[in-house]
Amino acid sequence: MRGKLLFITGGLVGYVLGARAGRKRYDQIAAAANDLWNAKPVQRRVTEVRDAALELVGDVPVTLFKVGKKAVNQAVAKKKAATTVKADAPATPKAAAPTTPKPTPTAKPAADADDSLAS
Repeated sequence: MRGKLLFITGGLVGYVLGARAGRKRYDQIAAAANDLWNAKPVQRRVTEVRDAALELVGDVPVTLFKVGKKAVNQAVAKKKAATTVKADAPATPKAAAPTTPKPTPTAKPAADADDSLAS
């Protein structure tokens, strides 16, 4: 039903915009559309739809608030749980960085040391 209504509306709009019937025909179509829009049955339905939409929209802010509050609470709980797990975990020593052994000076025998000083 909605598809048919959109098709008919599109056809009418296309006719009005694309027709070369002139200003007189345009005024006739505009007057007919205005009469249809202002008819009591149409306006009664428009009012019903508007009221129904306002009722539904009235619930939207409350629903958004509840969903947002739930998301924030979940995020806070998740962060608190992660912090608690870190605090409860035993401290593990950091891995020592690999070091290269330093070359140790080779000691000369004492007799050789004296000979080198004497010369």
